[in-house]
Amino acid sequence: MIGNAVMDEEADNRGLIDYAWHHAVISDRLYETIKLNCDFSIQNVSRTCSAAVDEYYDVYDIIDMYSLYSPTCARTESTSRKLWKIGGKGPMFLAKLKKLHQEPAGYDPCASHYSAVYFNRPDVQTALHANVSKMSYKWTHCSDVINGWGDSPFSMLPTMRETSRGRPKNLGFQW
Repeated sequence: MIGNAVMDEEADNRGLIDYAWHHAVISDRLYETIKLNCDFSIQNVSRTCSAAVDEYYDVYDIIDMYSLYSPTCARTESTSRKLWKIGGKGPMFLAKLKKLHQEPAGYDPCASHYSAVYFNRPDVQTALHANVSKMSYKWTHCSDVINGWGDSPFSMLPTMRETSRGRPKNLGFQW
């Protein structure tokens, strides 16, 4: 399996909300609304919780939730060149500095696009023994396919505990 598996719905969901609040991505008001109205230990949440979580996800329409302090990838399907969203005006003496107009070093916000292209290449899938059943959809980051599974457990922690008790030290997944 490539990527992060869903391990425990309750812990994962609480962690997302806490992370957003601790990094000033969501307001104190929204954080408190979610904390008061959302019980992530159950699968069916209230309408108030659902509305608050929708508001939480709306924030991530404008920033990358996995790299809060980096520029977002502004790729279009018609270009293979990465584009940077850099806006605003500064004092004229700063605007003349060439360094301000260069791409930031170290992090490429379009990396997830490149990995999606890479993991969908037939030769890579063959090498990884992936998609052996030739599924009709492409590999994507954070696919919604998992939400349609009727037999997925709310938490993998009991399975992981059982597996670690003298049994093989890994779990196998077939794509």
